[in-house]
Amino acid sequence: MGLIFIFEKQKSKRKFMSFKIFKLQFLGKLKPVETVEKQRKNLEDDYFGFQKVDSSEELKKYLELEKEINSEEFKKKKTEIEALQFKGSKEHNQIKEFDGLKKKRTIKNYFKIARYPELERFKKFKSAEKLTEYYKLLEYVKEGQFDKDKKEILGQVFKGSVEEKHWIDYQKLENSAGIKAFKELDKSDLLKRHETFGQSEKLKNFVQLGNTPDKDKQKKKEFKRLKYDREIRSYFRFEKSKKLKLYRETTDSQELIRYYELKTFVESDSFKKREAFLKDNKKLEKSEANKKHNRFKQLSSDSDIKFFLGFEKSSLYKNYLDVTESFDLKRFTELEEIIASKEFKERKAYLEDNKKWEKTEEFARQNEYLRMKKLPHLIKYFKYKGSTAFDFLKEWEVVFEDDFLKSQLDTEKWATAVYIADKLLGDNYSVVGDNYVFTHGKNLKINGKLSIEVRKEKATGKVWKMPAGFIPVEMDYTSGVISSWKSYWLEDGIVEAKIKFSPVPQIVSSFYLAGEQNMPRVNLIEMGNKNRLGVLTLNSGKANVSGMDISNLKKGAWYIFSVVKKGNNFTWNINETEIVTVQSPEMKGKLHLNASSIVVNDVPGAQLPAGFEIDWVKCYRKRQN
Repeated sequence: MGLIFIFEKQKSKRKFMSFKIFKLQFLGKLKPVETVEKQRKNLEDDYFGFQKVDSSEELKKYLELEKEINSEEFKKKKTEIEALQFKGSKEHNQIKEFDGLKKKRTIKNYFKIARYPELERFKKFKSAEKLTEYYKLLEYVKEGQFDKDKKEILGQVFKGSVEEKHWIDYQKLENSAGIKAFKELDKSDLLKRHETFGQSEKLKNFVQLGNTPDKDKQKKKEFKRLKYDREIRSYFRFEKSKKLKLYRETTDSQELIRYYELKTFVESDSFKKREAFLKDNKKLEKSEANKKHNRFKQLSSDSDIKFFLGFEKSSLYKNYLDVTESFDLKRFTELEEIIASKEFKERKAYLEDNKKWEKTEEFARQNEYLRMKKLPHLIKYFKYKGSTAFDFLKEWEVVFEDDFLKSQLDTEKWATAVYIADKLLGDNYSVVGDNYVFTHGKNLKINGKLSIEVRKEKATGKVWKMPAGFIPVEMDYTSGVISSWKSYWLEDGIVEAKIKFSPVPQIVSSFYLAGEQNMPRVNLIEMGNKNRLGVLTLNSGKANVSGMDISNLKKGAWYIFSVVKKGNNFTWNINETEIVTVQSPEMKGKLHLNASSIVVNDVPGAQLPAGFEIDWVKCYRKRQN
């Protein structure tokens, strides 16, 4: 920390170009800080307004309107609308065409009948069941089907018919001996008794005895006795009868099957009904064909049908049919509907209106565009659009700042011990020859700005002495320091601070950037006995400064000091005016911010407390894409 003292004791080998500052101020190129801040504020407000407008629906609407109003299509439409008139228009021609069709004879006759109540009666009757029945019967009679049915009915008689043939066949079979025998014996008691006796032991015994040898006299005698038995004699007599023979021959015969088929047929209701029909001499009068014929004659005399047939043959109705599906009627109806429509009437009125353009939506949009074109914020937007005015705000972002508006120092951002002291001792320390102590915030005043005050007061500090190391020593002055090493280190970017230029010869107040070592450092500003900015290095204990003298700045005035770091290249600006550029390979790495005031000579009491005032601090870096 005593390096600054060493720096004050050494004379710089470089001659500082203070004349440049004088020249800039004399020519008015070094703008007042108030102007710079006002311009910045205005630019930021304008940028905010620009962004707001740029993303607004209002701008979108304006650009759409501008594109539309300036388009050839819009201009063409305006010309077309202003040229529109009723005479010669489509609507005018439609009325002319409609009037011509209305006078046409076929159309006039069409509407004569179209408005008759008889047409409605005709149409309604057209779907009547009575008419459908009439046409059906007309076809039945006129197409000859009735005559065919009549001839067929009268030609149907029993004699010679299929039915008569079946009847004769049935009678023959019923009178045949076999059928008679079958009908007599089938399921009769006589046949049942005969078949039962045929299975009896008595008959079986008789048959066996008949096969007995002659020497068996006893069995022969028994056989002879049974031979004259009434039941046995009756059995063999019936067994040998012609009737039983006929029964057995008829059973399961085709003759019997045919007999029952014919019996079922001739005894059926359908056969009897058919037989009665064929034998009926009044079958035609009773027939369905005759009923249809009589109904046809009745309907032919019906008043509704006579009206319908007469109306259908009329010349007016024929014209009605010809015109109904005609192009003329379709066109007439179409034009009638068009001309009577609200849209047509409005269109006609529109075409006859001499102020039609002023009533269009396009005219309203054109006026809206002209109104918007005069809006101040849009005028300002287009003033900046495409310019480079906002390049800095677009390309750079604030990554560290403090405006000191809080009631006390923001310890999240600032430490009150320098980096090397904290790492070495964990506290501030002094070197031999120093007569001041850095307190931990006691000498810092925050009230809308930061003031680092140097006061004359006894305080104990730590000083390095060999071989004891750090020992407590009483000092005559106190001061303060702030450092960003805990929160922010600059790699490449911009550091700027608004600082009051109020040098006190016995005090060195500086705002500087340092790396992990206290030296070298980049002074944003150094003021005191010497007022300058640049890169401070030590060479064999001697201080060297590459930069510029700024003693010609107005004392007691505020200035915005900034330095742009790009690798090892540093460029200083005062109130946005470039002052000097210095290259320093040693300062290429990351740097942190520091501000402090140190006492290098006794300060008259009247000048104390002396304040190093900083209004705000900002650090920028290039925005990441």
